[in-house]
Amino acid sequence: MFQIISLAVIIAVALVLFINGRIAVDVTGLLVLSALALTGLVSTTEALAGFSSPAVITVIGMFILSAGLTRTGLAYRLGQPLQRLAKSRENVGIVALMFTAGALSALINTTTVAAIMLPAAMELSRRSGRPPSRLLMPMALGCLLGGPFTGISTPSNILATEALSSAGLSPFGLFDFTPITAVLLLAGTIFVVLVGKYLLPKSGERNNAERQGTPEAAYHLSTHLFTAQIRPDSKLVGRTLAESRLGSALYLTVVGLRRRGKLLLSPGPDEILREKDVLIVHGHEHHLRYLRGNHHLMAEESQDEAQRIFQELVVVGAVVPENSPLLSLNLEESNLRRKYRAHLLALRDAAEKTIQPHGRRPFAPGDRLFLQGRRQDLDRLVADGLVGPLCVLEADKAVPEHTMLLPMRVPDSSVLVDKNIAESRLGNALALTIIGIVRSGDFLFMPLAEEILRRDDLLILQGDKDDLEILEGLQELVLQAPSADLAAELESQQAGVTEVLLSPRTNLAERTLGDLLFREHYGLNVLAIWRKGSVLRTRLPSVPLQFGDALLVYGPRRNLEAVARDPDFLVLDRESTRTPLVKKAPLAAFIMAMVLLSAISGLVPIAIAALTGAAMMVLGGCLSMDQAYRAIEWKVIFLVASMLPLGIAVQNTGAAQIASEVLISTVGALGPRWVVAALFLVTAIGTQVIPTSALVVLMAPIALNAAQSLSISPHLLMMTIAIAAASSYASPLSHPAHLLIMGPGGYRFMDYVKIGVPLTILVMILSVWLLPVFWPV
Repeated sequence: MFQIISLAVIIAVALVLFINGRIAVDVTGLLVLSALALTGLVSTTEALAGFSSPAVITVIGMFILSAGLTRTGLAYRLGQPLQRLAKSRENVGIVALMFTAGALSALINTTTVAAIMLPAAMELSRRSGRPPSRLLMPMALGCLLGGPFTGISTPSNILATEALSSAGLSPFGLFDFTPITAVLLLAGTIFVVLVGKYLLPKSGERNNAERQGTPEAAYHLSTHLFTAQIRPDSKLVGRTLAESRLGSALYLTVVGLRRRGKLLLSPGPDEILREKDVLIVHGHEHHLRYLRGNHHLMAEESQDEAQRIFQELVVVGAVVPENSPLLSLNLEESNLRRKYRAHLLALRDAAEKTIQPHGRRPFAPGDRLFLQGRRQDLDRLVADGLVGPLCVLEADKAVPEHTMLLPMRVPDSSVLVDKNIAESRLGNALALTIIGIVRSGDFLFMPLAEEILRRDDLLILQGDKDDLEILEGLQELVLQAPSADLAAELESQQAGVTEVLLSPRTNLAERTLGDLLFREHYGLNVLAIWRKGSVLRTRLPSVPLQFGDALLVYGPRRNLEAVARDPDFLVLDRESTRTPLVKKAPLAAFIMAMVLLSAISGLVPIAIAALTGAAMMVLGGCLSMDQAYRAIEWKVIFLVASMLPLGIAVQNTGAAQIASEVLISTVGALGPRWVVAALFLVTAIGTQVIPTSALVVLMAPIALNAAQSLSISPHLLMMTIAIAAASSYASPLSHPAHLLIMGPGGYRFMDYVKIGVPLTILVMILSVWLLPVFWPV
């Protein structure tokens, strides 16, 4: 009696700790193991047997096999059909996951199905924008509901069949379990869709809280993504992304492109834009809104003012001398426009080679500058020693071909009113130069970037005639409402986002991304810079880098790998840079197939098959041993190994048999359905804490004796035991499938109880009703 009381106290305290959640579940498991051993309820060998249990070894092997499937991209391919449901309603995704998992569980071990489906379900979660907690538990329940489909699909079915044979009775056939299992899978799915989903963690608060440390959350990536569609008749059609000037001018980055139902991630600057393309853009949406509409700038037909300003300006050629203050400075640093009101039209080096683009390159001795401005301003360049003697050129020969003068009026309703020239983005956005402003009859030549635009200003713009077509195309972009799942769509096998720090040993501090030609060199887009607790998103190419800066970069994973190898940078999440080993996918598929065939055929125990398959994954190069260790959820392993001795203690003390016999003797006189209900209830409760196989072995003699004593069909009661033993819905400890999803889904103990208890009650009611119909008394 003392042993039974001690066991009851240990179980009660463990349940309180599990439900409370303040102590980690694996620590609680170790406390249970210690208490069982210290009270003598189990021997030392029995207490430690869990760490060599086939269940524990199976879970370890499945973690590694799942990682191998993910690392080779095979899990992504297996889940591709499900990804088509990413845009569907949540109910559709739940139904698809549960039916798929249930169907696979008919032939494959339930734990294996959960391991295979886990990466696919996580991918569906990411692409749909729904937290994993909304999908992983329905997937696990689908595995468990569909598990008993055939006579060989679960250990409980196999043991129930063996128990009948050992008693000299006809065993169950392969598909004797199918009718009741099909009904339960259908009913369980309907329950989860109509009721169960409301019992799951709401809106993924727990998952979101755990993700606060991720780059996507820290940089608020999803809130700075929007889409814009290109009209069929747009002037942008046929132009490249670089020519659209969305990036260099408006500080917007096109991170993706939808075209005819296909998604192109991280398109390059040479990508040709097509009609009806939908651009996925990162940045501040208002930068694009400044250029939209038809009344921000209005073309003027008269060229009189434009010609007058143009005639006041001259074009000269001048050479940079050896001792010029311009040496080692680029165009922005030189202050040619600010101090001398001079506009650089073109730049050639000492070998007469034209430099393009000329804005970033530092000036060198012998460089020839082609400058435009008023003569008195340009003469000051010579006086200050910046350039040598001026050579006045004919304007029509010096100004680039196709250059035009474009007089544009700023109307009263324009968004450009009261903004300075730099904020208007006119120069960068259209490659136009404002060479003059006519305001109330006065002429302002070569205005500075800080000049405030006023109502009715006439801007004299100089540039290529194609620039207006680009402006028109930008104005006609159709902005679309942002979607919550845009950030999720950016991640794939081939492209990803990660955070990069400057290495302590780098010499890149104080240099800009533009100086480094970061985009051109690495083929990656820098979306933002984290600096001293704030996020920088605009003018990134011209921001000098500092120690402590973190760059949020996006692009092809092979390019992320190149950055990871560069000693000037530190990649925080090295796993995000790894490109799937697609060439190893056939090998991973073969290994997984061999594991499954070995387990299904019974040639090799599933624990040995899983462990052998895991070793072959590493040996075959599908993943490294370090990656295999990281793939194992050690919290789950310690929890399972620590709790298995509890089942041994329940058997050793005789507590389970005493309780079951008392219950059967109590309801035996009430009729067969009451006996079925009592057996189901005891088995369903027991399966939450006792390993399924041990429970079936324990309950089978009781069921057979009750059938003989009460003249009830033994097949009815053994089927009840098998189905009830598979009803492991209400505890994360009841089945490895629950433990596999506990970490990724962010579930707590009570999450399983909330949805598992009512589901168990539903399954029990249906079983008590239907089993006597399928197996008459």
